[in-house]
Amino acid sequence: MFGRNMERNQIGKGGGLGYMLLGAGAAAWWLSKDENRAKFDSMMNTAKKKMNMDVQPSKDEFPILKAGHPHPEDVADNKMVDEGAQFGVKYYNEKEQQ
Repeated sequence: MFGRNMERNQIGKGGGLGYMLLGAGAAAWWLSKDENRAKFDSMMNTAKKKMNMDVQPSKDEFPILKAGHPHPEDVADNKMVDEGAQFGVKYYNEKEQQ
């Protein structure tokens, strides 16, 4: 029983290696043309630019710029600031009463 399971696992691993080699061969064949290499290089540069844009937030969207200074018409932000102020007062009062 144990011997049969070992054979099945070994067959499955060998098949995966074959698929990887087949994929690597297909990629090498596709990249052998100058036109395809230029397309691939362009796609990689575009992907790099998109990745770098996500890492650095823009200054317009950076939340620390409006922290503590909510807009009077921004109800949700005003409520959050109000609740934050209540938390500090409540905490101080609990410490003073103990």
